Amino acid sequence: MARNARIDIDLSGLREFQDFFNDGDERLTNLFIEEYTKLGLLAEEGMKALAHHDEGDLEDSISFDKAIRKGDHIIVEGGSNSPYAWRRHEEPYRMGTYNKYDNGSKFPRYYLNGRGRRTLTKSSWRGYKPGRKFAQNTMNALEPDFDAVNARILERWMNGEG
Repeated sequence: MARNARIDIDLSGLREFQDFFNDGDERLTNLFIEEYTKLGLLAEEGMKALAHHDEGDLEDSISFDKAIRKGDHIIVEGGSNSPYAWRRHEEPYRMGTYNKYDNGSKFPRYYLNGRGRRTLTKSSWRGYKPGRKFAQNTMNALEPDFDAVNARILERWMNGEG
C-alpha cells in the first residue's frame, strides 16, 4: 500500500520556553511562526534538491505549508503526497547498470546503482547526494539550523522585534 510522504516538525518544549518569557506572549508566538515558516521553506528546498530527478514530477510534488500554532506546539507540515515519493524514499538501491525504457525508446545504461543520469548530475545539498532517503537526509542536514533559528528567535524577541 502506498503511503503519503510527510514530514512534521514538532517543537517540543515550546511551552516551557514561552512560560519563561511571559506565557502566551503573542509576539513570541508570531516570531516562532515566522522563523519556522522560513525553516520549512529551507526544508522544501532541501527535499527538492535531494529528490530523484527524471521527469521532475517528484520535485514538483514537494511542498511545505506555513508554520501554524496547534495548542502549545508550532507545526510545520510538508513533504509529498505522491506514492512515488514514498517508494523512492524507502526502496533499496538496485545495484548495477540498467537501461531505461520510456515511450518506446531505449536509453542504454541509464541507471547506475539505483540512480538515473539526471539524478546523478544533480549537485549535492549540504553534503548529501540526491537519491534515496532524501527527506531524512534533508532533516539531518537541517539539524544545525534548529539551534540557530531558536537563537535568532530569542535575539529578535529580546530586541523587541516581531
